[in-house]
Amino acid sequence: MPPWRVAVAGALLAAVFAGCSGEPDAPPTPEPTVTADAPADINATARETLSDGGTLRLRLRDIPAQWNPDHPDGATADLRALTGPLTSPTFVLDAAGRATPNPDVLASAEVSHAGHTRVTLHLNPAARWGDGAPVTAEDWIATWHALSGRTPGVTPSATRRWADVTAVAEGGDSHTVVVDFDGHVPDWAEPLAPGVLRAATVTDAEAFAWSSFDPARHAGPFTITHVDAHQGVVTLERNPQWWGDAPRLTRIVFRTLGDAVAPAAFRNNELDLLDVGADEAVGEKVRGATDATVRQAPAPTGRLLRLDRDGPLGEAAVRRALLLGTDRDALARTEVSGLAAPVRVWSDPLLLPNQPGYADQALATGLGWDAERARAELAAAGWTLTGAGGLARDGDVLALTMAVPADDPGAATEFELLAEQWGALGVRLEAVETADAAAAAAADVDIVPVEHTVGAFPLAHLPAAADPALAEHVVKVASETDVVRRVDQANQLSRLLWEDVATIPLYQEPQVVAVRNRLANVGAGGFATTAWEDVGWQS
Repeated sequence: MPPWRVAVAGALLAAVFAGCSGEPDAPPTPEPTVTADAPADINATARETLSDGGTLRLRLRDIPAQWNPDHPDGATADLRALTGPLTSPTFVLDAAGRATPNPDVLASAEVSHAGHTRVTLHLNPAARWGDGAPVTAEDWIATWHALSGRTPGVTPSATRRWADVTAVAEGGDSHTVVVDFDGHVPDWAEPLAPGVLRAATVTDAEAFAWSSFDPARHAGPFTITHVDAHQGVVTLERNPQWWGDAPRLTRIVFRTLGDAVAPAAFRNNELDLLDVGADEAVGEKVRGATDATVRQAPAPTGRLLRLDRDGPLGEAAVRRALLLGTDRDALARTEVSGLAAPVRVWSDPLLLPNQPGYADQALATGLGWDAERARAELAAAGWTLTGAGGLARDGDVLALTMAVPADDPGAATEFELLAEQWGALGVRLEAVETADAAAAAAADVDIVPVEHTVGAFPLAHLPAAADPALAEHVVKVASETDVVRRVDQANQLSRLLWEDVATIPLYQEPQVVAVRNRLANVGAGGFATTAWEDVGWQS
């Protein structure tokens, strides 16, 4: 996001939090003071210095058959890619996932936590749907009904936490929206952030299913001018109804390309941007492209091991020993060794290293890599080495199984390294091959490797806890509206979860994107929202 837009958004965020009110005996901090180490690599450039015009060539895997991203059949990566330039979110996210009001959509916003959470949105009266109709409170009311399950026949792909909203109403005029939540909701921005659906498109199941593109359903800097299903090409051009800063690009062209041919298309200068992910093979194919660079940032995903609590892993001492016996840094270096950016070891069950409030719980608890301590933990629990070098107790051998999905190349590497590391402790690890990640989750195994996506509002989605100590912290984190106190409570919960070892977080994955050198304001942004009107070419 260009510096000028960050400044505007920051000023609006200060205004939002200045309007907060809390319990009389616990006044909230007026502004968030929790920092985050969240680098982004997008070639941030002031929009006025970019060329006026030009085409951006992007890739799709397939043209969507369902164009409503909130429809169960529309929750695809292709549709998210296509609709990004077509929409304008109500709140934009920075690289760490922090939400700030989007001035293109909101003139201002206030939040109060007196009694319950109430958010008042003052809509930008200039905002228009693709046919020129204004965006109003009626659209917000209809969106709440549809996405919270209140509209008969409409089943959304996800509620975006609209189910926590008890009322949405017009607040005196059609450009004022009052949103009431059930109780104190610190993550009140989550359902509001992606934006609003047009009222006429969510009235019933038929209206909710968008079988083709209609500009009247969208409000953003670009609009679709042509869909060629035969050639697999979708063309976007500047939206004449767009009220904000004029897009720097003239058009965006999406082409459908399979995984096997997309790297070659980028290398042959047929694409301007390609998401490489953590696939080292794809990275090698695109690195030799001329007039191109690889941009990298921490991704919103991490690798972890999910532990079954049956058998030997029902013992806290065994789980702790496995955590102590895991050289997570070695796993990270091995799995993404071909990528230039250093990979971050992940030591917080709730937050990724680039999110506000992250705490290194391995350091805080002393439960980091320590093979000698791991052996001591196992010995104290009664596990002793046999003549064959393995651990046993009461005639039972300490042997564990790990799922290795065929569609997850990282899992095979993780198994090999863990078998070696845990084998040095006397723990035997056996691989159970599965067809895919879904089959691995359902398999009868002790350990499942997982690529875990952490959202921009991770503390809003804490799992229920049977343990009373954990449950108490979960309730506090879910309802504390003071930013600093909430982070402290989240850290206490995170520490307890780390010591419980239901999972072993390994490392945060890198976000790797290959782009043309002169392309600005897009690339590896972490959690950040792309301001598509600011994407363009340096002169």
